[in-house]
Amino acid sequence: MNYSLFLCMQTLEIKVPENKTRQVKEFLKELGVTVKVKKEKNIPNADTIAAMDELKAGKGKKFKNVEELFSSI
Repeated sequence: MNYSLFLCMQTLEIKVPENKTRQVKEFLKELGVTVKVKKEKNIPNADTIAAMDELKAGKGKKFKNVEELFSSI
């Protein structure tokens, strides 16, 4: 007789406060759960989005070199 073992695995993504990450990881490991920590991606704020939109619209300033850029500030 030949038996096959099929494991049903699922991925679960949870958000954990930074100060609780270590405790949650330890708890999940005790349960036999594989833990992979994924840091949040940086999400641009409203000012950054407005600046990106301005550049996409061709309204940004262009400089020939770094010195020209810094002298404009």
